[in-house]
Amino acid sequence: MGSGSKRSPMDNMLICRIIDSVNKYKLIEKGDGVVVGVSGGPDSVCLLHALCSLSEQLNIRIYAVHINHMLRGEESIADQRYVEDLCEKLGIPLYVRTFDIKSIAAEKGISLEEAGREVRYREFEKVCKEVGADKIAVAHNRNDQAETVLMHIIRGAGTGGLKGMDFKRGNVIRPLLGIDRKDIEEYCRLHGLSPRTDSTNLESIYTRNKIRLDLIPYINTQFGIDIEDNLCRMSRLIRDEDEFIENEAACVFRESIRMERTGQIWLDIPKLMNSHPAILRRVLRMAVRKIKGDLKGIENVHIEAAADLCILGETGKLIHLPSDIRISKSYDTLKVFIDSEKEKPRPFCIPVEVPGITLVEDLEAALIAEITTNGGSFSYKNMGDNRSLIQYFDYNSLNDGIYIRNRRNGDVFKPFKSRGTKKLKEYFIDSKIPRDARDKIPLIASGNEIVWIIGHKISDKFKVSENTKSILKLEYKVDRKNP
Repeated sequence: MGSGSKRSPMDNMLICRIIDSVNKYKLIEKGDGVVVGVSGGPDSVCLLHALCSLSEQLNIRIYAVHINHMLRGEESIADQRYVEDLCEKLGIPLYVRTFDIKSIAAEKGISLEEAGREVRYREFEKVCKEVGADKIAVAHNRNDQAETVLMHIIRGAGTGGLKGMDFKRGNVIRPLLGIDRKDIEEYCRLHGLSPRTDSTNLESIYTRNKIRLDLIPYINTQFGIDIEDNLCRMSRLIRDEDEFIENEAACVFRESIRMERTGQIWLDIPKLMNSHPAILRRVLRMAVRKIKGDLKGIENVHIEAAADLCILGETGKLIHLPSDIRISKSYDTLKVFIDSEKEKPRPFCIPVEVPGITLVEDLEAALIAEITTNGGSFSYKNMGDNRSLIQYFDYNSLNDGIYIRNRRNGDVFKPFKSRGTKKLKEYFIDSKIPRDARDKIPLIASGNEIVWIIGHKISDKFKVSENTKSILKLEYKVDRKNP
């Protein structure tokens, strides 16, 4: 059907509104390939037929995809045959995919609705790549928008949920989102399309069906209003405001990042604390989305817990989110990361060759030990420099031998120039060394006593003094291949 065909006033109105949406929201560019999801119901049939009639005007290529969910026996088969016949009449290439949605939902432990949605969009993307298309068109309409917003209200969504569906999100477009279901059904009647009716849409068995069949009619009757119109108007207003807030949050997010690498983002807590709570929550969502890839399974309760951790939580506290996402507070840093056993260092303990070279495979490092006699010329000026990877010790005080290892329960340490001994854990806390870094710090130990926290501080108990006769020099090198 070309763009020059004669149309009725209703036909013209719907087509014009689609063109307006295409232009306003930049849904389709000339030359695009468009994959259209077609179930056989009024909405998707109208969408396919309307885009087909506009194909010359918009200069687009159209491909149809039908997913047989195998949920309604003969009805599902009849739906597939209807779509096949329709696409043949319109001259549209059709790609049919069949899946046992019930089994998929049971295997994944999710609802039939969620399983069907996952499969549909996955297959739409596959066909899109296969045919070299640019967009995926789905047939959500104005009533679907109102139902979605109301469903999100019931579930306690934030503004992201209250804004409803977008006309365009990534490569997914919704040309019918501003059009009422009644107008869509009238379009199908005018063109003699006789779309299929999904019998499950007439039963109050799913949340959306209950909203459509029971809740919305009840509200309209009891309060004498058009709740769908009110919800759609509200969603438009919220969408504009949400976009503004999202842009502000994106700026704060970028400015707050202290460190970013695969599966891990560190955020500057002082900068987050200067933000409005609405911005803070969005920044946390952005951080989770960045390392997880999406926000599936992440609910408001999780983001609120993360915000409370940032504002009120104690240093060292850790919270668990779905999909192995962890958020921890370490002094002025909020760490958002994916928990991975691989990143946790295994315990190691290696006797140090004195004199000699000790290789530490776990750290890809080497420890070089030398013994010299104190002839009175030893300089104490730089001894105990916290940053130095070369340190000196009284060799004769190390009667039990020394080991290079990571920390153990019960470790004690007497920091250089201090009067008393403290637990190593207490020293780490006082020195504000992050919890997740403590297991990775190499130690020189004699029994449970720490001789040197490499890269940090030596023990006062084993330092070189005027009475030292033999001096042990230890040099730590990270590249074990070139000691």
